This record gives sequence, C-alpha cells and structure tokens, in this order.
Amino acid sequence: MIGPAHISSSESHRFQQQPSRLAQSRGKIAARFPHPAEAIELDQPDEISHLIELVQETRTIAEAINLAKHLPARAVQLIFPALAQPTSAELPAKTIDRLLIILRERSCPSLYPKAWVLWQQHFPNPLLSKALTVLCGILAIKQASSKPPVHAHLPLITSFVEIHGPSTSRRLIANLAQKQSSLKEVMASCAIDPAWPFGRSVLTEACLAGTAPLFSETIDHLETIFQTASAENRARIMRHFLELEGLPETVQQRAHVVFYRTCGAPGSAAPVWQILGNRERKAFASWVARAKIGSHCLAQPEKAHFYLRYADWIRRVEAWDEYTLLIYFDAFVIADDNRYPDQALLYFGSEPNPHPGGLANPDRTLSPASPAIAHRRMESAIQQGDLTGIIQLLFDPEALKQAGVLLDYALQSKMGRRPFFGK
Repeated sequence: MIGPAHISSSESHRFQQQPSRLAQSRGKIAARFPHPAEAIELDQPDEISHLIELVQETRTIAEAINLAKHLPARAVQLIFPALAQPTSAELPAKTIDRLLIILRERSCPSLYPKAWVLWQQHFPNPLLSKALTVLCGILAIKQASSKPPVHAHLPLITSFVEIHGPSTSRRLIANLAQKQSSLKEVMASCAIDPAWPFGRSVLTEACLAGTAPLFSETIDHLETIFQTASAENRARIMRHFLELEGLPETVQQRAHVVFYRTCGAPGSAAPVWQILGNRERKAFASWVARAKIGSHCLAQPEKAHFYLRYADWIRRVEAWDEYTLLIYFDAFVIADDNRYPDQALLYFGSEPNPHPGGLANPDRTLSPASPAIAHRRMESAIQQGDLTGIIQLLFDPEALKQAGVLLDYALQSKMGRRPFFGK
C-alpha cells in the first residue's frame, strides 16, 4: 500500500521549489505568491514525472486515496500541469482516474488559479476539461456550504457556464445573451485572457452569434479574430454583422474597416466574396462606395451628403488619381475633382468615352472632371430633356437643387419612368 513511508523526506524534497539566487532577487513576495502563469513556468518536468510514477504505483482506489492524504501540497499543484503535457493523452485511463481521485480528495481554492490558466491555454483539452469540472464542482459545494458563504476572489467559470469541451465558448455567449450580461465584465471578473485559445474562442463566438451589445464588445479584438478566421468563418461573421440591428454607428464603421482591410471590396480575389450571397456583397459594396465618397468629400460634407442621397443606385466608385473620383451609376458616371470643389462633370453612358482618349486612357494629363473639357450646362440639359454628351453639375447653394433634378431625371430615364421636374 502507498503510504507515508513511500514518500520519503528526499522524495518530498523533490516537490519543493528550489529558487536560485537569481530567482530570490525577484523578491520574497513574488517568490511566494507568483502569478498563475508564472507559477506554471516554475513547474519542473521531473517533478511531474515523479508524481505520475507514484500514481501509477497505486493498485487500488484505496491506495490512491491514501496517497492523496500524504502528498505534499506542491505535488497536488502538479495535477493540472501533468494533464496539460503533450503526452498526457497517452496516459492509461487508470492513471487519469487515479489523478482525478487525488484531485477530489485534495481540492482546494488554491488549485483553481493555475487550473484555470492551463485550461484556457490548452482549450479545449478534454482531460483538463474533465479535471476542471471536478475541481469546480467540489469548490462550488464548499463555497455554498460555508458559513458565512465564501466569496472567491476569482469566480468559478461554472457559475457562468457548464464546461462542455469546444462548445463551452458558444454556450457562454448564449448564456450571456439570455441574461443580457456584459461580456467585458465577465471576461474581466473571471480573468479570461483574450490572447489564449479559450478567450479567442469566446470572442469569435460573440462575433458569430452574439447579440448587438455582445458583438459591440468585441470590436477592439475584431481585427485579430477576423484575420485569423477561415474564409467560411469570415463569411459567417460578416453575414451575422449585417443581420444585427441596433449596432452603434462607430461599431459599424470600425467593423466595415476591418472587413475592407482584410478582404478588400466585393469583386476582389478574396475567397469570402465567393461564399457570400449577392445581397451581402451589394451591402458591403454600398459601404465601400460611401466610405470613398465620404473620404473624398471630407472638406465638403454638403457635397458628400448630395452624392450619398443616391447611394442605393451607385454601382461602384473608383479613384482616377489622388484628386479625382469616378462615381459609376448604371447609366452615367460622375467625375469629381477636389481641385474644382464647386462643380463636377456627368458623362452619360455606363462606360463613357467622351473624355479625350476615353476614361480608360492611360494618358491622364487632363482630369475627367476638369472644367476645361467641353461640356453642356445642366439647365440646358434639363430644359431639352437631353442627357447626351458631358454635362456640368454645379454645387453652389442655388444650383444644388437643379443638380438633384438632373440626377433624378437621369435615374428615372434609365428606369423608363416619365421624368418629373417639379421637385
């Protein structure tokens, strides 16, 4: 039988931390109360191997219980590191059962911080999940039966969600959504690290299936999550984002920027655009167009507002050069140059060529929005009901209404409707 005699003073000494002079220089407090992640770094492989050897020497459950009673606290602290080893999956089922017996016999609050760190780092390791479930179950009973009740400094994860392997993160998000709880607050109080696999999984699930408030709370991590996601998960995140209602405008803008930086505009080579449907592609193309127009007209918000009134009819937006933007509709193109802020030129035709050499001409010495290009006045085009050639749009307060009438006329003509000039 394994008993006190089998754990000699020399063996017990093997479980004691042996600080070097360099480690001692870190300070007595840091040495006695290391951060869980630092404590894990101090674990010695030979100590873990020795614990495994002692456990494997037990022949019965009674011997395992007896061993648990006499193991030093340092050895008990090695149970979770032992299960986190890459080779732990190769351990016999009997050895795993014996380790869990020892854990049941010696469960105490001091085991939880290290166990919690390791489980997050190795998520969704099934052995660690099983051991953490055992530990949390016993600690929860002890906390509830204590008089007065014990309020742990670090809440047990099982007070928020049951541990179910890879689905734990999804279940956590579902629980938070149901209770309308704050993701940030839970992550902070439970010390869920977004840099570790479990934290990343939680944030990913919030992006894939979270409510608008939960999705909003992921925004600071969205770029990292999105860039590391598969094309299929990127499409799922983008589709879910489009379906959410009530997202703050700032969150919408930041999310769109992340999607655009990672995948480009619809029609680019990114695989995600092949997965998304036409409705989703059109929605993102509309945002890209709005963003380009907003950036181009940054110094002229009234002009941006005018163009964006027609955002639903804009097919695409392209930069001609650093000053000039081409805004494509189905039946015409508007060329707008920042150097000529009070005007723009409208080319009627889906792929217009009235510009000298054509808009596709690589010789770009003359901006397609330059007032030097021969053009017609918009008053004349409206009066004659003739949209051929190049028409000048003016944006001073008096002419702005006429510019709107002209664009309305052009759009209605394309749709086969009778133009209405009484606006």
